[in-house]
Amino acid sequence: MAKCCTSPGCKCTVTAGPGVTVDGNGSPSLPYIVSAEGGGTNALAVTDSETINFDLTGTGTPGDPYEITGSVILDPAPPGGGSNLLNEGPDGLFVECADVRTCFSATDGATYDPATGKIGAKVSTDAGNQTTIGGDGGIYTPAASTAVEAKDSPTVDVTVSGTGAAGDPYEVSAAVILDSAPPGGGTNLIGEGPDGLYVECADVRQCFSAGDGAAYDPATGEIAARPSTDAGNTIAFGADGGLYSAGGGGGAPSVVTAGDTNTADNTVTGTGSAADPYVVTTDVILDPAPPGGGDNLAKAGSDGLYVECADVRQCFSAGDGAAYDPATGEIRARISGDAGNTTTIGGDGGIYTPAAATALEAADTNTVDVTVTGTGTAGDPYQVAAAVILDPTPPGGGTNLIGEGPDGLYVECADVRQCFSAGDGGAYDPATGEFSARLSADAGNAMAFGSDGGLYATGGGASTPMALQSRDTSTVDTTVTGTGTAGDPYVVEADVIVAPEPNGLEATAQGLLVAPSSDAGNRLAMGGDGCLFVPPVPPPEVGCGLKGDGTAASPLAANPAAGMDPWASHWTCDATQYSTLRCDPNTGYLWTPPEHYTADDYLYQEHMNPSIASMGPTGGWVALQPGGVVAYVQWAIPANFLGNQCRDWGYQGHVHASIDITANATATFELGYILQVDGTTVGARPIEAVYTAYGASRRERYAGSVSHAAYRLGRNMARTVVFFPAVNLTAGNIAINSWISDAALHTATRD
Repeated sequence: MAKCCTSPGCKCTVTAGPGVTVDGNGSPSLPYIVSAEGGGTNALAVTDSETINFDLTGTGTPGDPYEITGSVILDPAPPGGGSNLLNEGPDGLFVECADVRTCFSATDGATYDPATGKIGAKVSTDAGNQTTIGGDGGIYTPAASTAVEAKDSPTVDVTVSGTGAAGDPYEVSAAVILDSAPPGGGTNLIGEGPDGLYVECADVRQCFSAGDGAAYDPATGEIAARPSTDAGNTIAFGADGGLYSAGGGGGAPSVVTAGDTNTADNTVTGTGSAADPYVVTTDVILDPAPPGGGDNLAKAGSDGLYVECADVRQCFSAGDGAAYDPATGEIRARISGDAGNTTTIGGDGGIYTPAAATALEAADTNTVDVTVTGTGTAGDPYQVAAAVILDPTPPGGGTNLIGEGPDGLYVECADVRQCFSAGDGGAYDPATGEFSARLSADAGNAMAFGSDGGLYATGGGASTPMALQSRDTSTVDTTVTGTGTAGDPYVVEADVIVAPEPNGLEATAQGLLVAPSSDAGNRLAMGGDGCLFVPPVPPPEVGCGLKGDGTAASPLAANPAAGMDPWASHWTCDATQYSTLRCDPNTGYLWTPPEHYTADDYLYQEHMNPSIASMGPTGGWVALQPGGVVAYVQWAIPANFLGNQCRDWGYQGHVHASIDITANATATFELGYILQVDGTTVGARPIEAVYTAYGASRRERYAGSVSHAAYRLGRNMARTVVFFPAVNLTAGNIAINSWISDAALHTATRD
């Protein structure tokens, strides 16, 4: 293209066209700089993955570059069915302790606080528990301590020897104490021999003697009536050995009267004759209203007076610190359940309170050094001191500006001022911290400080106008007009010299234009250094599990970890029918369902509480009801159990029974379970039977098992399975002493 101007007086204007930028004014010191924007036809696309969602904006030009942003995809419904613990905030992804703590819970023997994440041991509050939390925070159970000492009574002398160790166990012996001088002044009749205590008839016989009308032989212990030898006595021994009187006699008949006391009511009946002898009966008098105002604990029964433990126990009750069971008469100490109580029942059954122990230790941080001294006693209490830690070598390599004095930490202006210095055009006084402008001392400088302290320039300078002339270059034709005065300033114009075509550069009415070719496949663009360049052909992006670049020489293909051997080498089933790898038609993603889920459950149940004492014929199979409550073993499998919300599933249930039966001589019966599924009775499952009566009463133990299974249940289907212990008693009677069920369940999801 020819030049815009062919004479020095021509004024050219350089204007940027589409795809081109122009900088400068065309002068030798500030020439025109023409830059071409990238005009390439690069195509750029983004492909999302399962975890990143890409967004592409822009047109790919310098003024509107491509901008690719990626957002992490958080699964709103994780496969396990819980909540996603990952969160997205303005500063990125995060998982906080509060999110994770909800994943845990405590079971037997443990405590867990989801608000703090604190896990601890749970000490049972059951009576007699000796386990506590020790002074060091650990679980503490004191070593068993057994103290044995002898305690004599008036009748037994107890002796304890040994130390209680395995090699020298405690040995307790006792000897009966026999009173060598009984209170009555006689001889103790109890004798002690190698086989134990004894009292023999010969010892007792010497205690008796005969009085009037009686004869006694201490050698044989025989007591007999002694008739008087006085003349006229008509009493003799009759043929049957009894006393006999032929009658007659003299004197008045005996008179017997009843004399009552406060405790005995005596009654005399009869006339005193042989046919109607005197009969004296005595009834003990029990006070119906004792002086204390309570009930009389003594009672009269058909076999005599009695006072039972149950009568006496009601006289007692428990006060503070004690517990009393009037049903058993047991008295024991009552330990307070208030928080912080350290009193327990010791290993020897006594009340035990451990000595108080306070543990205190120092925990430093990066900025504070904590020190603990003292032992924590009243005379030497704990003393906690803390000192701030100042970094002697800060990370930036300078000196730490923080100082420490007797009154605390400080940073002074003098410490900070040394951090600054003055550069060109500036002045700085570190003694005062004052910043100011620094004026050049070069000759002709018209800059000064004004009356208000600001920078001030008088401008102007010499009155002689500057001389200005133009000089052309090989690429720019310049022209100067004007005289350089305020009324006629210099005007510098320039015309870019464009070489003849073809050269890729055109001068248009709007200015120079570099227009890349519109031919198909042109990839001319502007590089990062402002120069034209042709970028290399980028290889195609390959996603996960693929390899190759999509060319004939390197086609896209799956990239298995096991190599390139055929599937048939390891798997003979049809891939279309049996492979779990699928392509989602909605998203185009490949996916495979998770592996199968299985679960096992175990139940142990003792049903006979209380036992069933007696049963007669049942008229068919009936479920057992000890204490009026139906006995059963049950599994309730929910609809969303371990993946069955997505897959068909199945289960196997097995129940083993151990049964103790007492049967009479004519008993014939069957033992087993009644199976119920989802509230519908399926039927009886016998495990043992006695179809022929034993012929005699007896007690036997029986054992056996029943099973139930179901397969190909629909996905998300719930199932309730119940086994009821049951009998079919056709004759006689039985008692069920014990019935124990051991039950196991296994579930598994299916393809």
